[in-house]
Amino acid sequence: MKKLLLTLLCISTLSAAFPAFAGPDWQLIEQGRKAKQAQLTQAANKAPQAGMDHQMDPKMQEKMDQMMKDCQEMMKKS
Repeated sequence: MKKLLLTLLCISTLSAAFPAFAGPDWQLIEQGRKAKQAQLTQAANKAPQAGMDHQMDPKMQEKMDQMMKDCQEMMKKS
């Protein structure tokens, strides 16, 4: 009876530890990497477009253009 119990215990222990002996699932790891890369690419594509959804007020655009000209002149002087 002791031998049978010990044998069943060893078999259950080995079967529970089998995934540790099998090693990493490379296919699943690569699938996760591809999904992460696709997510980052999609986020990078959305970021520049997010700021371009609205038009700037023409007066604000004129002020910004003037500020850029002034800044460029100041940079040329120094």
